[in-house]
Amino acid sequence: MKQLIWIIVLFAVGIGLALLSNIYTGNVFIQVNTLLVRVNLNLFIVGLLLGVLLLYILVGVFAALLGAPGRLSRFGTSRKSRKAAQALNAAGLAYFEGKYRQAEQQAAKVLANKEAGDNRVLALLLAAHAADQSGDREASLRYLADIAKLPEKQQLSRHLLLAESALSSQDYVSADNHLKAAAQTNPRLTRLVRLQLRLAQDQGDALEILDKTDKLVRAGAVSDTAARQYSLQAYRKLLQSADDAAGMKACLKRIPDALKEDELCQTVAERYAELGLYRQAVSWVGKYYPLNHQAGLLPPLIESVRYLSDKEQRKIIDTADAWLPHNPNDARLLMYLGELAYNKQLWGKAQGYLEASIGIAPSPSARLILAKVLDESGQSAEAENQRRLALEQMGDE
Repeated sequence: MKQLIWIIVLFAVGIGLALLSNIYTGNVFIQVNTLLVRVNLNLFIVGLLLGVLLLYILVGVFAALLGAPGRLSRFGTSRKSRKAAQALNAAGLAYFEGKYRQAEQQAAKVLANKEAGDNRVLALLLAAHAADQSGDREASLRYLADIAKLPEKQQLSRHLLLAESALSSQDYVSADNHLKAAAQTNPRLTRLVRLQLRLAQDQGDALEILDKTDKLVRAGAVSDTAARQYSLQAYRKLLQSADDAAGMKACLKRIPDALKEDELCQTVAERYAELGLYRQAVSWVGKYYPLNHQAGLLPPLIESVRYLSDKEQRKIIDTADAWLPHNPNDARLLMYLGELAYNKQLWGKAQGYLEASIGIAPSPSARLILAKVLDESGQSAEAENQRRLALEQMGDE
């Protein structure tokens, strides 16, 4: 439709010009020195227009010739820029495919390209990480030195890479410095928090382990299982660092009840016994053994009871005896009850517990304790028989 309108307009203009040429007739006189030239007005106008058109064409040709070097230069620049982008893309693909040597080579092409522009920053980072992954320490340091010349806001990756390298070589001072520098740029970065957690684990800093684990959990960057393992590691270190009753009390306030009742229950009992806090150890076992029936709680109980008064020891035996109806086939509980009774010279009671334990699950430990009970009861032959059976069982194992 537009083309039709243009054709109509051009025809109308042509008709108008034809009519005007008939109405406006005349001559144009051109004098050059003594020469006088007469030209028809209409012919003069047509010639003038053609001359202007020819001049326009000539000017355009000369301008194109003069601008050719610039266009060629811009074409070369554009071509180099496209090659830099292609090399950068190839470097990224190779890096994520695990082809670190190839990634470094492609990144080096970008760095050698004078028209790489902003691609140089990413190419430097890729080259540094690729060289580090491929074990080329010298090349990695060279790239990192170039990254160090960039603005501070672009130093994050360098600090993280150097921190990771320092951790691998156990240079904790350098690792800490680089992690602090990285934290000034982006303290919530997941990779940064992971490296901070690794540093805390290597240095045994329990509070830092808990803090970094909590950050990873809130960021959804760690599984529940892994977070639980990190927390257990930290709480065990806290327990080991406690050196008195006040320290244990402060430590236990930090530990969730679920862990105190389960994975850390035995550790707490053992730590109480190690510190000589025997009443606390006995109280701890008395509180939690009925809940979880962990056999590992019984050795700290046996070790601690002997340091208590006679009245307290008999009370513990009665308390432990009350646990049996809830778990009558617990061979280890029966064995430890027998040991408690033996320590209190309750020979008959001790023998009953130990024989019941052996009847459920014979063990060398129970037989050897029973042998001592039988010796005290004057049953030397039966005591020797129990020792022989214990040795045979240990030999079979």
